[in-house]
Amino acid sequence: MNGQTQNVPRVKSGRWQLNASTQEEMPQNGLAGLRHWQYDLLAGLQVALVGLPLSLGVAMASGAAPITGVISAVIAGLIFPLLGGAYMTISGPAAGLAPALLAGMLTLGQGDLAAGYPLVLVAICLTGAVQVLLSYYHVGRFAMYFPMSVLQGMLAAIGLLIIIKQIPLLLGDLTPPSKSIPESLLLIPEQFVNMNTKVFAVGVLALALLFGLNSNKVKKQRWAKNIPGPLLVVMLGGLAGWVLNYPADLMVHVPKDILAEGVHFPNFSAIWQGAELWLALLTTVVTLTLIDGTETLATIAAIDRIDPFHRKSDPNVTLRTMGVSNMLSGLVGGLTIIPGGIKSTANIIAGGRTLWVNCYYAIFMGLFVWLGAELINSIPQTVLAALLIFIGWRLCALRVFMYMFSIGAEQILVATVCIGVTLYTSDILWGVVFGTVTKLLVLGFDLLRALTFEQQSHSGSEQAFWPRVWAAFQELFRDPVIRIGDGRIPGNHAPMMSVAAKNMKHPYKIYLSSVSCMNLAKLDARLKTLPTTRDNFMIILAGHVVDHSAMDYLDQFRNHQIKSGHTCVILGTQHFHAHSKHRLAYRVVHSDDALA
Repeated sequence: MNGQTQNVPRVKSGRWQLNASTQEEMPQNGLAGLRHWQYDLLAGLQVALVGLPLSLGVAMASGAAPITGVISAVIAGLIFPLLGGAYMTISGPAAGLAPALLAGMLTLGQGDLAAGYPLVLVAICLTGAVQVLLSYYHVGRFAMYFPMSVLQGMLAAIGLLIIIKQIPLLLGDLTPPSKSIPESLLLIPEQFVNMNTKVFAVGVLALALLFGLNSNKVKKQRWAKNIPGPLLVVMLGGLAGWVLNYPADLMVHVPKDILAEGVHFPNFSAIWQGAELWLALLTTVVTLTLIDGTETLATIAAIDRIDPFHRKSDPNVTLRTMGVSNMLSGLVGGLTIIPGGIKSTANIIAGGRTLWVNCYYAIFMGLFVWLGAELINSIPQTVLAALLIFIGWRLCALRVFMYMFSIGAEQILVATVCIGVTLYTSDILWGVVFGTVTKLLVLGFDLLRALTFEQQSHSGSEQAFWPRVWAAFQELFRDPVIRIGDGRIPGNHAPMMSVAAKNMKHPYKIYLSSVSCMNLAKLDARLKTLPTTRDNFMIILAGHVVDHSAMDYLDQFRNHQIKSGHTCVILGTQHFHAHSKHRLAYRVVHSDDALA
């Protein structure tokens, strides 16, 4: 971090309302951000060099023409700085939505990608409209209800879907893709037998190079910091394709006249007249809205954590911005738009400061395609397939599962259910639904056992089964605040432990019952009302369960208060049994716990 990131204790926007006195010291969006143009312009160029091959590859993985990825990136780049919501994120097409778009095209087009493409554009427009509507109802805060284990499982499943769908292109097999994942897996052995050896050799070398460039040893080299890995691989792949004289059908194709050949329009009339398509359209819109919204909010939260200026994005404004971008993108033949983690990280590394990086990024992307169409058309499809397989691997790599396992067994359980159902049904939405239900069952089971154990310890007897289930259900979803300050919350009958305020002068005590992703949004709303005149906060955990999402939230809250010059401590964890040694592990109040 540079010197400007030091001593920046308070920011105005974000999860907790803080002092705005230091806001002027930070780079701002809007017209005020234009004075940082020299930083943002250079960052925009570097992000465009990373984003061009990604946009082309995402479009191909979605079953659309490569130019649609560039169209999406340009629209997103021009809209994001004007409508705002975040600070360092770069928006555009992302690999996470490619499997859902491909499935939507195949479903709506009844197996024909060309017929499904203008129909899925309708779904993209409707997805954008739904996002705008949801943003006005402040639905962004409800992202806290989405369990982290389900999010990890969804991303890992998407990674596997990307890999499975890109294997044929890596092998030089141009057979139209199948929506069914089990069927695609069964075809892989035959595709290996019939592979194009020259195509596969270039794809494997590109994949090996991507893994090599991503190693810590290489990334420390100065040249590696200045040359984006995806760009280098695509350039070398293009050279290999030229030397080996690949036929045109194995190469990327970008039209020279984008306005005449690249822009397509959604077929609203076919949807309106074809009632048999309505259910498939609804499913596609729900899936796109869920993945787009969830990934958007997860990405901006992750990028906020590494923002050198410690600024906080507004999830609802960002959701609205993505909605407007999606509507405009769908109207001219573009893909769905979300903030991208890879491009956003590249922006931070390049020294970008405001959302105007998106605008410069869009301009450079347009220039690349306008002036360099012939160079782009020399890129072999197998190289972009290798790039997407690499991205997919990063989403489902062993380290992802090792990290989940380090937090607790329930993380692996929920994520595995999400992945397994997604692969079996070939539908991300069903995977998310079953993963969330599994998370709910784990929480309910542990909470029910905790309540039973508590009743037996205090009275030697226990309630009937269904009243205990209802009590567990109420505790899981109700406001977790038992008492805040000096006022006990009416209707919350959870017990409170007596806590002495050691080494804290007049602490503001916050007693909490069970906290999980199911009631975290209610806790967030309460903590936003904390008095700004108090400097010492004491959070006392007095419930039966605290899941990983809640522990992560409370840890962020504590760190934020400390950076803001306050004192904040979390007490009561000694009364819980953690599912692992991880400091943010899922905790249950008694030790007789099956998963632990």
